[in-house]
Amino acid sequence: MEHVEGNGKSGHVVVGVDGSENSKRAFDFALSIAQLHQREVKIVAAFTEPGYEYIPADVYGIARKQAEHVLEDFVARAEGTGVQVTSVASEGDAAGVLIEASDVASLVVVGKRGRSRFAGRFLGSVSASVAAHSRCPSLIVPAKYDAKELPEAQYAKMPDSPGWAETGVITADGIEDATVFRDSVVVGIDVDAEPVETALHGARYAQDHGLKLILVAAEPLSGSLWIPVSPIYRAEIPDMRREVASQLEAVTAQVASQTDVPVEWRFYDAHPADVLAEASQTADFVVVGTRGRGGFTGLLLGSISQAVLNRAVAPVLVVPQTRRTQ
Repeated sequence: MEHVEGNGKSGHVVVGVDGSENSKRAFDFALSIAQLHQREVKIVAAFTEPGYEYIPADVYGIARKQAEHVLEDFVARAEGTGVQVTSVASEGDAAGVLIEASDVASLVVVGKRGRSRFAGRFLGSVSASVAAHSRCPSLIVPAKYDAKELPEAQYAKMPDSPGWAETGVITADGIEDATVFRDSVVVGIDVDAEPVETALHGARYAQDHGLKLILVAAEPLSGSLWIPVSPIYRAEIPDMRREVASQLEAVTAQVASQTDVPVEWRFYDAHPADVLAEASQTADFVVVGTRGRGGFTGLLLGSISQAVLNRAVAPVLVVPQTRRTQ
């Protein structure tokens, strides 16, 4: 079903909808982004017909009609916004349909949960697949509730919070509290995986929303100290922290030279997923790459990014990422 003919140009915003409250919030995000950047929005609803060998005439086509009805409601929500909207009901798996649509899109937006979510899973199967396989950046939008009411919230806090920062934090000058991330876009930085490109995606969101940019690197250098380790290793930990922090400071300088957004950096001697999940409690957005030091070989979505998506209570932008070669 096509309400408005597309102009054939790439760079539009794709949003997956299913009529749920979460997809409505995802649509609102997509619409606001399209307004800021004067882009077209493509609304996608996927459906599958019953897989029976014989389908009664009065049953066949119901799934498509339901999807088209959902699309009509969303098209109506966009009226008067000035945003050009196209909508399409596509037969197939929702994740597969959205991943295919990402080929010519600038952004794919999807709610964190939908009607088809599995019980007990924070990150729905559709949003997980889109984050892992999208060929353009994807924005995963959580449910619209107070952060403290989300089931993820109990898992977002780091162990022994709020004293976790005492394990070893190095920050840019002028930061009074390294555990607060208000009014910011937080970018998880892996210095080995095109960190400047990932950070600049975050900078665009920070500029659009009048926020500052916080670049965060984390590595659990002290994480193994509960088992016997060499005294030499213990003595080297402060130098190891400073070395990683120095790399992060250099990345920050590169990013700051390419944007007018206020940029600061922080290094934490802790697990990256723990730090970024906790940051999502007060940050406006969190940005991660699809690969990182903690990713398993062969997985498109690294273990750290997946953990952040599961635990975050703020919208998460996932940027397709390749590891930098020497």
